[in-house]
Amino acid sequence: MNQSIAGKAYVLGDNIDTDQIIPAHYLMYNPAIPEERKQFGRYALIGVPPAQAGLPIGNIPFVDQADESNTNSVFRVIIGGKNFGCGSSREHAPLALAEAGV
Repeated sequence: MNQSIAGKAYVLGDNIDTDQIIPAHYLMYNPAIPEERKQFGRYALIGVPPAQAGLPIGNIPFVDQADESNTNSVFRVIIGGKNFGCGSSREHAPLALAEAGV
């Protein structure tokens, strides 16, 4: 069976860990409450160093932070470098990416 994934891609550098995918100070939101759960999407990948965010140019935010009500990204596909998701087993990291629309 042929399957394909389509969407605007966001490219990251190497060694992006779960603390960069969703920094600890955003874990105050409760994923069991739908309105709070959405906030994980707003802050997805906010901890990535600017030079490694949105390659090849860099310094491209994953979610536009100018609009405080925005919890989604225009990017639907993430292309991670080596060791993407390394570090602690923070279960909020994949949740944040899913809530952002990946």
